[in-house]
This record gives sequence, C-alpha cells and structure tokens, in this order.
Amino acid sequence: MTSRDFAYWLQGFFEVSNPETITKEQTDMIKKHLNLVFFHEIDPSYTDDPKKQEQMNDIHKPKPN
Repeated sequence: MTSRDFAYWLQGFFEVSNPETITKEQTDMIKKHLNLVFFHEIDPSYTDDPKKQEQMNDIHKPKPN
C-alpha cells in the first residue's frame, strides 16, 4: 500500500464508519502505519541497511505501558 493509498483508506474509514470514538488499539495501529509511511517518504535514502531495517521493525513493536 502506498502512502497515498493509505491516506485514501484512512479518509474512507472515517467517512464510511463515521466513528464517535476509536479504540486505543485502532489508534495505535494507525499511528504505526503512519510512522512507516513517514519513515519511507521523509527518508528517500532508504536502503537495505540492517540498521534501518531494525528501525522499521521497532516501529511495529508494542511500546511498554
């Protein structure tokens, strides 16, 4: 999914479901995906560097409460 696709999906999610509230889990998942989108869009120098792969993996790890 491209960043543009995600933006349209997110817009559609809110338009179609018209949620009064979203759960913490939904909020966390949206934030994680946005973090990945911004990581790739803002840093176009991305390569197969293991350190960058570790950064991407960390984005998906749940943060301790």
